[in-house]
Amino acid sequence: MFEFLMALCLFNEVACRQQTIINYAVRSAEIHNIDSNKFLELISCESRFDEQALGDYSTTTKKHRALGLLQWHEGSFNSYSKNYNIKGARGDSFTQIDLAVLVIRDGGIGNWYTCGKRTGLIKVRELALGW
Repeated sequence: MFEFLMALCLFNEVACRQQTIINYAVRSAEIHNIDSNKFLELISCESRFDEQALGDYSTTTKKHRALGLLQWHEGSFNSYSKNYNIKGARGDSFTQIDLAVLVIRDGGIGNWYTCGKRTGLIKVRELALGW
């Protein structure tokens, strides 16, 4: 795998970055006992792996409230970062992954309600409990 990544990085910087993020997401999910395929599906659903993705447009403020791979809102990101003692910027993909796996591990998949349902990270039983 390492040889593949090295070759990829020599010829395509964008693909290299994306593969590095995918590898990091898979490993992070596995460390926290999260289904890595479903975690990748969640990222794809939220942002299509676009690190610059913007979402949840507010017509009041005329700004997007969510950004990045996992579409973190500023308030949620700041609150969870403080709770988990995560350092890093909201727009940093690796920080988003680090924080998301902790939140999901501890039952906070509801933060990604729509994509959580689509990927199967939110189960029907959890929906019945009020998620």
